[in-house]
Amino acid sequence: MTDLPQRTMTEQVMARLRDMILSGELAPGSRLDQNDLARRFGVSLVPLREALARLQSSGLVRIVPHRGVFVEALSVEELLDIYQVREALEELAARLAAPRLSADDLATLDRLKIEMEKTAKIDDFDALLDLHRNFHFTIYRAAGRRHLLQLIAQLWDLSARYRHFQLYAFPERMRTSLFEVQAILEACHRRDPDALALLVRYKVHQTVVSLLDVMRREPAAASPVNGKHINEQ
Repeated sequence: MTDLPQRTMTEQVMARLRDMILSGELAPGSRLDQNDLARRFGVSLVPLREALARLQSSGLVRIVPHRGVFVEALSVEELLDIYQVREALEELAARLAAPRLSADDLATLDRLKIEMEKTAKIDDFDALLDLHRNFHFTIYRAAGRRHLLQLIAQLWDLSARYRHFQLYAFPERMRTSLFEVQAILEACHRRDPDALALLVRYKVHQTVVSLLDVMRREPAAASPVNGKHINEQ
């Protein structure tokens, strides 16, 4: 058993569980075996349960009395809730960022775009998602609005499970999105706030359209959410 302080153990367990949920290793709607997880992580049940309680507050797991702990299922309702807010906040961040993008920011965006194209060719979806996030947050950080950036980051964390599901069910979407990335990159180089804001919002919206289509077609998406399935909502 580790000698790390209790608080540190809880945070480390929470980080590992979060990564497993966001990557899809712990499937949406699945029941978590707490004893098994405690053995895997080499910790007692105390920090594990504290970590699960925190993950419930962030919307990633659901603790059901007398039944256990479940990974929150994917749902159309949550999808729309997350992405509609993302559209508004990311449009604002892009508009604020456009005139503030530095030469270093633009060089970073150019590099990330090239890396995304290379990674897309070999279907390394996890790496592609990381590059995609770095690309967008390079833009948003230029806005210089700390709280706005924190809110967007939280929403990206919540939407990561949907993006991961989408890529494995519909890999063509990421390749298509590279055309949108190119248009965004060009608007960044022009430092055009109206164009950049519009393109960012359009890209987020197209992701929603694609995800809705995938979730309605894929049986794996129909995980129970509070007694309902996706195709019943």
